Amino acid sequence: MKDRAMVPIDFLVGFTIFISAFIVVVAMVPHPLFAVQSAKIDYDAVAYRTGVILVEDPGMPISPDFPVWEQQTDPGNVIRMGLTVEHGSPHILSPAKIDRFFDTGFFTYPDDYLRSLIFGDYPYSFHITLSHRDDRWSVGPTPPEQFGVVRRVVTVKETSSLIRDGYVHHEFHLPENQTADQRLTIEIPCPTLIDRSVDPLFRIDPRVDPLRIEVRNIREYLNVTGNETVVLHEIEIARQGITIPFAAYTVEIDGNEVVSLDDTLQDGEPVSDDFIFVLHPVTNPPWRQADTITITFIFPRNPDGADRQVIRYDYSTASIPPAEPGILEVAVW
Repeated sequence: MKDRAMVPIDFLVGFTIFISAFIVVVAMVPHPLFAVQSAKIDYDAVAYRTGVILVEDPGMPISPDFPVWEQQTDPGNVIRMGLTVEHGSPHILSPAKIDRFFDTGFFTYPDDYLRSLIFGDYPYSFHITLSHRDDRWSVGPTPPEQFGVVRRVVTVKETSSLIRDGYVHHEFHLPENQTADQRLTIEIPCPTLIDRSVDPLFRIDPRVDPLRIEVRNIREYLNVTGNETVVLHEIEIARQGITIPFAAYTVEIDGNEVVSLDDTLQDGEPVSDDFIFVLHPVTNPPWRQADTITITFIFPRNPDGADRQVIRYDYSTASIPPAEPGILEVAVW
C-alpha cells in the first residue's frame, strides 16, 4: 500500500520538473507566438536596410531600355528607388533622383514608397529626410516616441556650369566686329563628357545631368555700345548639325524672369544684363551617346550674316562646385 501511494508523488515531482524546464527553454527561444523579439530591433533593421538601398543603389525602372527611374512618367514603372548616381558609387547622390524621390505630387505616400523602397507586406510608417547645405527634403509624418532610425553621411553631386563674362572673356571683341550681330554656339561633346575614367562625383552626363550655361554682362560680351537693345531672338539645338525639336530647357533672363520655351523665341526677349540657360535631361533623348550636341543663341534678326563664336562644354571650360556632405535620416515605426 505504501509503494502504491508513492507512485503519484514521484510522477507529480517529475512532471513538475519537466514543465518547469520546458517553460524556461521556451522563454529563452524567440517564437512568433510569444512576441519576444522587441519591436525596436525590428524597426532598426528595416530603417538600416532602407538606408542602404537609398545611399548604395541607383534604383531600377521597370524597363531596362533606359535605366533611369527618376525620368519615368508613371510611378508604377519604378521598381526600386535608389538615390546614388550609379552602381559602385555609394553615398554619392544624384540631385535629379533626390528631387523625384521627395516629389509627393508624383509619388503617393505611403503606397508607392512601401512598394518600391520599404518592401514587404507589413504596413510600416516612415519619415525620411535629407539635409544638405541650406536645403532640407522630407517625406512622411513626424515619428512617434518609439521608432527605429538610421543616419547616413552622403554627398550630393553638384550641377556643372559653363560661365562666360563679358568683362573677362573677350571672344567677340574683334576689330572687324563693330555690330551686335552675333551667334554664340555651345558644343556639347557627349563622348568626351561620358568618360568612365572621370570620377562619378565630377562626371558630366547630358543623359541624366542638367547642363547650365551662364552669360554675364551680355552687352560687353557682344561688344554693344550706347543704348542699343540686345535681343535674344532664337535658340537652336542640333545634333551633328541637324536641328532637332527639344523643349526640355529653361531660360532665366536678367536674374528675375524665367521663360519656358519650345524650339524658338517667337518675339525675342530683351537682355540687358545676363541670362542663364539650363538644358534638362529627358527620357530617351533625341541624340546618341556618340553625338555632339550644339546649342546656338541667335541675337540678330538675320543670323545668316552674323559672326559665330563656338565654345565647347567640356572639362576644360565647365566647372563643378566643391561637394559638401549631407545627412540622410530614415525613421521607421
